[in-house]
Amino acid sequence: MAQKSGTVKRFLLILILLALALIVFILFGGADLLKSAGKKIEGAGKQAESIKQQVEEKAATVEKKVEKVKESISSGEKK
Repeated sequence: MAQKSGTVKRFLLILILLALALIVFILFGGADLLKSAGKKIEGAGKQAESIKQQVEEKAATVEKKVEKVKESISSGEKK
């Protein structure tokens, strides 16, 4: 029985510690930190979208070139 009360006591102390940490985070400007982190993540997402578009455009041009090479090879074999 002593072990059960020890684990319950430890669990309650951990909950109290987390609650205090949360209160300190809020009091010391946690909202500003979260806002700036959100802006950084949003900027990274926009950058990823632009890179995605560039890759898709390059892939389309490569695909066209490959098709041209395939056509030239197949027409060369027919002759």
